Amino acid sequence: MINWELFGLFAAAITTSGFLPQIVRGYKTKSLHDLSYWLNILLGFGMLMWLVYGLGIGSFAVVVANIVGVVLNVTLILMKYHYSKRG
Repeated sequence: MINWELFGLFAAAITTSGFLPQIVRGYKTKSLHDLSYWLNILLGFGMLMWLVYGLGIGSFAVVVANIVGVVLNVTLILMKYHYSKRG
């Protein structure tokens, strides 16, 4: 039998790790000029909604995935803002 919460945590690890290459690249190049604020704002808002949904249904995997996703998304937004000021 499949443990769905464990499956969800594994899926969360895969999807949220998608932010890491962009964060690493931005840190190395000190540039995120090609990153869209609107993409990250909309994505972040959607993840916040998923977080609330996860809390509402009591799904640990959904909650963890979206907390990590929001943190990584906010990290990208702050990096873009910081590096664009240095410009």
